[in-house]
Amino acid sequence: MPALVVFQRRWRIGSDDFVIPGIIEVFVRAGWLGLLLTLFAHHEADTSSCSGSHLLRLFLIGGIVILGVTLIVTLLLVFHSSRGTVMNICPRKHVANLIATRVMLGIPELAWNVMGSVWIVSEDIDCKDETPLPLLMKALVIYTWVAIGFIIFGILLLFDPMKRPNRQGSDDFDSSYLIESTPLGAQYIKLWEKRCRLICCLSTFRDENSSEAFKNVADVFASLFEDIDLVASDVAAALVLLRLKRKQEEKTEESIRKTNLHLPLSRSSTASIGALESEGDLPQQLVPRPEWMKIGSAYHFMKFAMASYGWPWFMYGRFCRASCYLWKYLHCCACFRSPPSYVLQDNCCLCHTAALKTITGLSEDNITYITFHNKIYEVPFFVAIDDETKHVVVAIRGTLSLQDAITDLNAQCTQVECEGLPEGCLAHKGMVQAAKFVLRRLEETRALTEALLSRNGYGLIITGHSLGAGTAVVLAAMMRPMYPNLKCFAFSPPGGLCSREFALATKSFVMSVIVGDDLVPRLSMNSIHDLRHKIVCVLDTCRQPKYRVLAQGCWYMLFGISSSSLNSANAVESPSQDHPLLENSSGTYTYESINDVQVSFSPEETRHSQVPRHTEVPLFLPGRVLYCIPTVSEEDSDGSNGQWEYRWADSNEFSQILISPFMMRHHFPQVVLEVLEDVAKQASMSS
Repeated sequence: MPALVVFQRRWRIGSDDFVIPGIIEVFVRAGWLGLLLTLFAHHEADTSSCSGSHLLRLFLIGGIVILGVTLIVTLLLVFHSSRGTVMNICPRKHVANLIATRVMLGIPELAWNVMGSVWIVSEDIDCKDETPLPLLMKALVIYTWVAIGFIIFGILLLFDPMKRPNRQGSDDFDSSYLIESTPLGAQYIKLWEKRCRLICCLSTFRDENSSEAFKNVADVFASLFEDIDLVASDVAAALVLLRLKRKQEEKTEESIRKTNLHLPLSRSSTASIGALESEGDLPQQLVPRPEWMKIGSAYHFMKFAMASYGWPWFMYGRFCRASCYLWKYLHCCACFRSPPSYVLQDNCCLCHTAALKTITGLSEDNITYITFHNKIYEVPFFVAIDDETKHVVVAIRGTLSLQDAITDLNAQCTQVECEGLPEGCLAHKGMVQAAKFVLRRLEETRALTEALLSRNGYGLIITGHSLGAGTAVVLAAMMRPMYPNLKCFAFSPPGGLCSREFALATKSFVMSVIVGDDLVPRLSMNSIHDLRHKIVCVLDTCRQPKYRVLAQGCWYMLFGISSSSLNSANAVESPSQDHPLLENSSGTYTYESINDVQVSFSPEETRHSQVPRHTEVPLFLPGRVLYCIPTVSEEDSDGSNGQWEYRWADSNEFSQILISPFMMRHHFPQVVLEVLEDVAKQASMSS
């Protein structure tokens, strides 16, 4: 950091990113050079027996010289690239010149290889006696073409097609000075839209929903990268340092807890996390928790949320056993006969429906409607009758496709207008659109109405996991005027879901469940910018070269973080006020230590042009939040019960992303189900 500038062009690589690839190239080129010198020295006299011997000798000598010079330049590049720290680029000021020199050396290397290829094809060189030199020449030509191919691929991969706009340097804020309002900004957003379509393989697929969705996603990505000069390796190194810092905090807390057994377990630097001795204990709240919000109920309806995923998550990690469970529900060759009327767009053998029945234990008579139709803003869901709890359940599927991911990434705010909600309620745009789709389908098919009519007196439960949880919350708010007693169980809902007014309005009918270090409930535009701020901060205070940090990160992934690493004085230093975060930040961000790094904006700052877009309205988790925390690290876990604590938490505790190796695993629906089973047993034993 900052990105390397060569040939007056910014590239997606830093000046300190050439150490590891440079070392690899040095070893490869040194091996080839040694082989060439050895064979040429032993068989140079044999060239006299070849036609075109002078051409063969000339090519090999020229190849040796080019390899030797390139090797020297690469060694110098590795040496200079390894100097300094991530933010201190002065010791690496010669890297750009060395890169230019290395590129210029590629011209004679390419010309020499073309010439050698022509000589080989035209058979100007022919050796009658057995000598390895012609074979060596062919091998050298092939090797050089492969090396040139890798170089061209690297250039295409690291090429930045345009200069990124940024909004720094403007003294007076002008609302028209937004990135999308400038020609360069519009072009930048268009570039991100093309990238998103390329990743999703939807470059030719265009409809009203997809075009709007891709533009919104491109705008989100553009807002994240428009005013910060980071490359991918910078982010990777910062995550290693933040993980090391987090591990230090956990170790310190663990040592304190050993001396004070009554100290509550903490998973965040902003709040302490405790455990309930029984399900009836509550933290101090203005409004009592509704009686129906029970851990046992959450565990029961998590089965429905997981069942909405169909067979993929059911098969995950237990293929053989799950196949045996599904067998009795499969409809082999169902494509040659009419599927059940309540199932839409399942696969040939109705595998999704079979997994749904297996997980929930429902019979066909208890399933009213299932749809696996999936497009942008259009998510699969099912309606079922649960006679065990006397409820009709609407379960919405979470993210399982690229279309779902695009829906997730439409993270801008949009208005939610329905009876019973206060004015000004905002929510995640993608999930609002998905909720409208589900509501429209329920009205068109009358699946929910018929299920409720068939079971007089039954209540209504809306549930889902991840994207399904966010959609379920918005759908519950929309349907509450028609069904005032409905309840919603949201498992691992996204953190950037609803505005403060909306979140407060859902506390009476929404129960959210979060497990451990789950990334998604902590994910919002504000928390991403908060993490981005921390990344810059921790890189600014790091006193190690980047290659060493990345090497340590690879070691930690393979062998874990040792005590010596945690006790290292150079692990992560705390910033000081005389070490500014950004040169042009003008005091927008201030901090005392790494623990205090958090994005927050005062009313005056929100009028400043540096306030990141899409963070003007903070978004929160919905309803009452049940938080499950592991009592022991998962590295030491033996999988037995009683290794999770739980408590009712405040949504503010999830305003920061926690860097952890389990931040994705704790989001898996299978893990959420297993943890709820564990804590439900604890709750039943303590009650």
